[in-house]
Amino acid sequence: MYACIHTTGARTANQLFELALEFSPVIEQASNNTVVFPIAALRKLIGSPHQIASEICRLGYERAIDANLAIASDPDTAILLATNTHGVTLVMPGNEATVLAPLPVVCLFAHDSRLDPRTLDVLHRWGVKTCHDLAALPECGVAERLGMDGVRLRNLACGAIKRPLRIFAPEPAYEHRMNLEHPIELLEPLLFLLGSVLRDLCGRLASAGRAARIVEGEFELEGRKTYRCELEFPVPLDDSATILKLLQLHLERHPPEAPITAFSLRFEAAEPKRFQRGLFFPPAPAPDKLQVTLARIATLVGEHNVGTPVLLNTHRPDAFELRTFNPPAAPAVDAVQRTAGEPEIIVTIRLFRPALPARVTLSESAPRRVVARSITGNVLRTGGPWKTSGEWWTSTCWSREEWDVALDDGALYRIYRDAQTHDWYVHGVYD
Repeated sequence: MYACIHTTGARTANQLFELALEFSPVIEQASNNTVVFPIAALRKLIGSPHQIASEICRLGYERAIDANLAIASDPDTAILLATNTHGVTLVMPGNEATVLAPLPVVCLFAHDSRLDPRTLDVLHRWGVKTCHDLAALPECGVAERLGMDGVRLRNLACGAIKRPLRIFAPEPAYEHRMNLEHPIELLEPLLFLLGSVLRDLCGRLASAGRAARIVEGEFELEGRKTYRCELEFPVPLDDSATILKLLQLHLERHPPEAPITAFSLRFEAAEPKRFQRGLFFPPAPAPDKLQVTLARIATLVGEHNVGTPVLLNTHRPDAFELRTFNPPAAPAVDAVQRTAGEPEIIVTIRLFRPALPARVTLSESAPRRVVARSITGNVLRTGGPWKTSGEWWTSTCWSREEWDVALDDGALYRIYRDAQTHDWYVHGVYD
């Protein structure tokens, strides 16, 4: 049996929640002004459902709460009756359909927002106006015409949906603080203590099926100074050894200025990222090992030189920036079917980075000979010029004149002339 309290006055959710806590620690917050809780365990303490309803009404009256109360054998029936009827409604098991019969069908759609509102128009065209009309329809016919939404609607009208309560569980705080008896100057003893704290926090994460997306560390130093660090992972982690290694690499790059007297670690939890690899794709390294490798590379070349290149929203050639690496999901299988016999032409270009400086001989403003490192030849055919320019208002402005040239060495190249310096470059070679 379940009891539902629905207030129509200006009462807050906390007041209803506190009233429900007087009878059960398990509470579903159906809305800001509706709570549901089980009362089966109260029969030995208070008595029959009538006595339980009387006790709920007594406490509600003492707290000046103007509300409706409904008691039924399932949560949905209790919510429907409490939100659509006045006063106290008590439904004994087996009488749910009879008590719900007078309610209009639109109440079911207000109760469950996942239902398609277009189904209500269909029911009105059928002449179905009340829960009694809907419950009288055969279940097989409703399923054939309205699908599973129709079956759920009919079960709601009959009071035949049995489900557990949807209990709101606040996110626990994954945080631990440790005060040290003596200041620590060396990294090795600090890592030993950090490892023990991380094992405890990761164990709590694993028990909740969560992983760490961000790790925040706060270290209290001698002289009342504070050192803070924050590590954000592209892939949420729950392995303490991996997180400890990443913390170690960060502390080696950015060591504290004084001995540490206390520290605290806090995790920001997230759903773990699960990978489904295809059978015909090459194996990839584990996300945690890849992050440790990237952290080691960042120690050598600098944090700003490691990441994933992302193209910028500009026409400037080779304009990109490095962002935090995020492993992509497994590529989907291409379902596009090409027509049999249809020719497929793919032209690729291999760019030289940096572009190769070149000496270009012109004839009638067109290239006739190109000389660059390991590239020498006369021009047989040309395409162009294509002139591009932009961002003249910034320090990254560019203006160039591009040509495609076929040399007598058998290769096709992309060359360009910088309009500002009048220098020529070989940008790439076509395959």
